[in-house]
Amino acid sequence: MQGLPELSVGLWLVAWAPIVLVLFLMMGFRMSGGKSGAVAWIASLVIGGYFFGGNLTVLSSGTAKGLWTTVFVLYIIWGAMTLYNVVEVTGSFKMIASTFSRLTHGNKLLQLLVLGWAFPSFIQGVCGFGVPVAVSAPLLVGLGFNPILAVVTALIGHSWSVTFGSLGSSYSVLVRLTDLDPTRLATFSALFLGICCVMVGFCIAHYYAGWRGVKESVPAVLCLGLPMAAILNIMANFVTPFVGSFTAGMAGLLIGGLVLTRLPSYRPKEGAAQAEAVSGFHRAFSAYYILIGVVFVVYLIPPFRTWLNGLWEVGMPFPETQTAFGYTNEAVQVYSGIRMFTAPGTLIFLSVLLAWLFYRSASMWPKGGGKTVLNRTVKQAIGATLTVMTMSMMAVVMMETGMTSYLANGMARYFGSAYPVVSPFIGVLGAFMTGSNTNANILFTGLQREVADLLIISPFVILGLQTTGGAIGNMVSPLNVALGTGVTNTVGREGECLRATMVYTVIQCLTVGMLAWLMLYVISPGMQ
Repeated sequence: MQGLPELSVGLWLVAWAPIVLVLFLMMGFRMSGGKSGAVAWIASLVIGGYFFGGNLTVLSSGTAKGLWTTVFVLYIIWGAMTLYNVVEVTGSFKMIASTFSRLTHGNKLLQLLVLGWAFPSFIQGVCGFGVPVAVSAPLLVGLGFNPILAVVTALIGHSWSVTFGSLGSSYSVLVRLTDLDPTRLATFSALFLGICCVMVGFCIAHYYAGWRGVKESVPAVLCLGLPMAAILNIMANFVTPFVGSFTAGMAGLLIGGLVLTRLPSYRPKEGAAQAEAVSGFHRAFSAYYILIGVVFVVYLIPPFRTWLNGLWEVGMPFPETQTAFGYTNEAVQVYSGIRMFTAPGTLIFLSVLLAWLFYRSASMWPKGGGKTVLNRTVKQAIGATLTVMTMSMMAVVMMETGMTSYLANGMARYFGSAYPVVSPFIGVLGAFMTGSNTNANILFTGLQREVADLLIISPFVILGLQTTGGAIGNMVSPLNVALGTGVTNTVGREGECLRATMVYTVIQCLTVGMLAWLMLYVISPGMQ
C-alpha cells in the first residue's frame, strides 16, 4: 500500500478509533454530535500524527479543509431552516397537515411513505446534497410527526436515489475513474439500488410501527416501490442514467397520488369542500413548489446551468502535503469550490425570497414575521453548525493522513472471497466519512476495481456495490444526520437517529452483498 504503513490487524483496529468514538459517544452516552465530533477530531489528530506520520502541516491542512467543507453543508442547513420557518410563520403547515390527513383519512403511515420516501427521492433526482432531508424532515414535523421519526424517515427515504440523483453526479465518478462500459456500470448499480428502493419502503414502515406497520404497508410499498425501481432500471439501461432518480421519483409522486385517491382504503371524501381545501393546500405548499421550480430551471437547462457555473466560484487553495510514509495530498488551487449561483444553498435562499414575496402578495405574511424567522433560525442553527464542523474536521483529517484508505484496504485484505459481502460497506464508510456518495466513489472506486481484478471477479458488480453502499450510507453520515436534526430543532439527539438508521443500513448492505456473492460465485462463477 503505497504511502501507508504496513497493514496489520492491530493498526487497522486503531484506525477505526475516531469512527467508533463517534458512534459510542452518540449512541451509547447520548452525547451531542458537536461534542462527539470534537472528541473524535482530537483522536484523529493523535492517531493520524503518531501512527500514520501526519506532521503539523498535514494535520492543520486537513483540519482547515474540513472547516471549509462545512461551508457548503452549512449553507444548505441555514437555508433549509430559513425556508421551514418562513412556511411555519405563515401557518401553512396547519393547512398542509389538514390536507394530507383528509386525503389519507388520517393514515399516518401512508403520509410517511409519500412525503418521506417518494417526495425526497424526487428532490434527490435533481438537487441532492442533503436538500431532500432538509426539506422533507421539517415538512413531516409540520404534519405532526415526532421529529426523530421525521429525520429517520427522510434519511432512509432518499438514500436509494442518491447514486443517480443530482443528475447522476455519483454515477459519473464511476465512469470518469474507470475505463469500463458505462452502460454495464449503470446496469448493476440500478439493479442493486432498485432492490434497496423497495426495502426502503418497508424499513420506513417497520421503524414507524414494527412488523404490524410492514404488514399494513404492503399495498402502498409495492405500488410505490416497484414502479420506482423499474423506472430507475429502464432509464439506466435504455435511456440515460443521469435522470434515473428524477424520473423514478416523479413516478413515485404520481403513483402516490393514485394510491391516495384510488385505492378503496385510501379514497378521499368528495365534495365542494375538497376543491376549496385543495386550493388552500396549493397556497400553503407554494414555498416547496417554488423550490422545485427553481431547482428545475437551474439544473434541467444545461446551457443555463453551465453559464451560471462559470460566473462565480468560491474556494480555497491548499499546498501539497505528505506524511512520513509518503501518503501525498496534491496541491489544489480551489478546494471544494462552491459555484455560488448553482449551489443548493443559493437555490434554497432564492426560494425563500420568492416564497416570502408570494406569501406577502397572498396576505399570508404576519406582522413581524421576518424577525420571528431570523430569531428561530439562529437559535436552531447553532448546535447543527458545531456538529457539522467537528465531524467534517475529523473526516478530512482521516482522509489526509491516509487512515480512510488504510481502513478500506484492510477490509479488502481480510475478507478474501467474502469480499462481495463486504464491498458495499466500503461505500458506506466513504459516505459516513464525507456525507457524499460522490466523494465515497472518488475515494474508493480505484480500490474496489483493483480488488475485483485481484479476485478475478466482475468489476461491474463490485463497483455497483460500491456506489450502492455509498448511496445508502448517506443515512448514517453524521453530516446528514446533523442536517436533519438541525432543521427539525432536535440538535443533540443525533445518536437516536444513528441507532435507527444503522440497523437498516446493515440490513440493506448484507442483502445486496449476499445477492452479489451468489451472482459471482454460485449463479454465474467467473462473471465479468
